[in-house]
Amino acid sequence: MKSIQIFVLCALLLTSSLAGCFGEEEEEEDKGFVWPDQVETGCETSEINDLQCTTFYEFENETEHAVLTLRHPNLDSLWVISLDGHVLILENDDDGNPLYVGKAGDLSSVVSRCHYEQGLLGMAFDQDFTNTSRVLLVYNEDEPCEDANDANIVLAHAIVENNSIDIDSIEVLVEVDKSNRNHNGGHILPIGNHQYLWSIGDGGGSFDPKENGQDPSSPLGTIQLINYRDGALFSSNNSTSNGSEMLHYGLRNSWKFDVDPSGNLWIADVGQNCYEEINMVPIFQSSNFGWSEREGFHELDREGGCSDEIAEPDPEFTDPIFEYPHEGGDCSVTGGYWMDWGPELLQGGYLYGDFCSGNIWIIKDVNGEWVNENIVQLETMIVGFGRGINDELLIFSWAGTIYNLEEV
Repeated sequence: MKSIQIFVLCALLLTSSLAGCFGEEEEEEDKGFVWPDQVETGCETSEINDLQCTTFYEFENETEHAVLTLRHPNLDSLWVISLDGHVLILENDDDGNPLYVGKAGDLSSVVSRCHYEQGLLGMAFDQDFTNTSRVLLVYNEDEPCEDANDANIVLAHAIVENNSIDIDSIEVLVEVDKSNRNHNGGHILPIGNHQYLWSIGDGGGSFDPKENGQDPSSPLGTIQLINYRDGALFSSNNSTSNGSEMLHYGLRNSWKFDVDPSGNLWIADVGQNCYEEINMVPIFQSSNFGWSEREGFHELDREGGCSDEIAEPDPEFTDPIFEYPHEGGDCSVTGGYWMDWGPELLQGGYLYGDFCSGNIWIIKDVNGEWVNENIVQLETMIVGFGRGINDELLIFSWAGTIYNLEEV
């Protein structure tokens, strides 16, 4: 693993969100920021455990890369969602291998790609999809790229006809104003009872310049509770409202999160210069995770320094259950899944990785304590994780290839 080279790259490029090792909006414009080329480095694994990495799917267009997979509620097919706005359909061939059979949608004319972190960020099937034929979409609205202030995020819905998203049916439900292109969050997850969780980044820029993270009246830096039924938003008490309610705040950019069978919400929140963190709370236990007063267990140094000193406990903040520093090539946490599927070795814990180093860890309960274990290190830069049509554990690489991590 060329972790030293990757670490140097990240040190040069500073820190951000989807990839926490990359520069902030102001630095990109003022200092000639350049993202690394999307060159595939392969997916060789270390020998930490009996796991191997093989190619699952490769995009023909090198600019595309997946951020999410969704199993169709009624068909034996897998939807692969790309930041570029393309939604691909994969099915099993006669040998059980993934076969591309067409597109469920091309939203590239709707979503903005002015920045590497912008695009089609999230999607979820309506929990009553059989009756409504609707999907929920989260994306950056398409605007001219000349002005970085045109970076709003929208929650929308659309109708699916003949296994294809009708682009003319897209209707915006909620629009969130942002002044920077990065830190969008964008994951949306059904949790039952016509409710969904939706993450929104802190608005972008270094060190939360507008202090959105500690403003409970702002939707930025939060996880929202969405109530959606029969093609419309509703409030939890069934009265008229916009249907979006702040549930958790004090987050920098919770790019991905998941829920375990006990109703705990697992949040991977990307750090600034020093620490990446994993948070875990009951879904409805409204919490303030401390950003931008804290980074991990530490008080945030707005001058950019990193301190080993643990901050005093504060009843106002919910501390993470685990953090890791920007050392050894690690630079940006990539959230994953609570594993009650996939390789047996990985089940019974929360799996996540790091964008830069290719490290993948799992947190498990061992005798009543949460224990973090490094399970494998890959050669590739990890944008995200997915669940395959046969419960494969998928890894989305920065260059666009989708890999499958399986037991030998």
